Amino acid sequence: MLAQTYSNWEQIIVDDESTDGTGEVVTQFGDPRIRYVPQKHKGIEALAHTYNHALSLCRGSLIAILEGDDAWPIDKLVHQVPIFRDPDVILSFGEVCNIDAEGVPARKLARSARKRRKLPYAILNNDPIGSMTAHLLSNEGQSLMEPSTVVIRREALDKIGGFQYAPGGCPTDIPTFATLSVHGRFHYVPTLLGHRRRHLGSATQQFLNPMWRSSREFVLSCLTRPDLGISPADREMIEKSWDPKSASREFAVGRICSLQRQWVEARLHFVRALDPRKPRAACGATLGWVLSWIHTDLEGVFRLAGRASMKTIAELDEAPRQSH
Repeated sequence: MLAQTYSNWEQIIVDDESTDGTGEVVTQFGDPRIRYVPQKHKGIEALAHTYNHALSLCRGSLIAILEGDDAWPIDKLVHQVPIFRDPDVILSFGEVCNIDAEGVPARKLARSARKRRKLPYAILNNDPIGSMTAHLLSNEGQSLMEPSTVVIRREALDKIGGFQYAPGGCPTDIPTFATLSVHGRFHYVPTLLGHRRRHLGSATQQFLNPMWRSSREFVLSCLTRPDLGISPADREMIEKSWDPKSASREFAVGRICSLQRQWVEARLHFVRALDPRKPRAACGATLGWVLSWIHTDLEGVFRLAGRASMKTIAELDEAPRQSH
């Protein structure tokens, strides 16, 4: 934040009773633009409430998200703030780069970035309004907009009642973005606007299975919401995309089990990821299955391939709770 080339910002740090020394670090900065707000621990399931607590304290007309383990490039805000001179744009997002636990960026684009490049203008920019909604609710659409790249018009966020809560640990970003998608146009910027840290201590990795299940339940409950206007054809596409036997999901769980040295469980998930319709995932799953027999994880392969590794944090016995 302090390195941003756009200087007219405020940062509200909500400390959810973290154990990673957040309070001590924040007090070292004397910048009046930074506000430190400790709160009683609510946990990851109440993230929408934590966000809305911060939102109630904000004074700006634009809202951005920066999780405790993510980062921004120094020119993020200078790229995105001028976009909102167009009164019809209510959300802007862009490209994300994965970084590992030490902050080293991946050399290659993430799979979600490659998929984003193939999407039509209408979906990427939600133009006309509602064009992105069905895609956002699909399983693939969950990775369309990385929160660290997003800036939202405050007025639009207030109009829908702030960040949207879905029970069961469902991340707040997709319920919020999907609801916003029927209220205004978005603006996609094909520029690096956020860094996503990949490590086993992150909430996404720790709660991958329950988050996936709760997200699926939330999405299926949305299909008949009249305000979202989901067509019968889109409804069928969305339901099919959330097949519990998703190869990519099984591969991700297998990778995490390997990092936790749960070799038998890892092999079970890698076998389930052997989908001939997805040769890249099948190759990775085959390699993961083979390596599990010699008690070796895939992280060295990821590094060699230019991808972010989760190895460093995985070697810690316990990951601290972090602030938001």
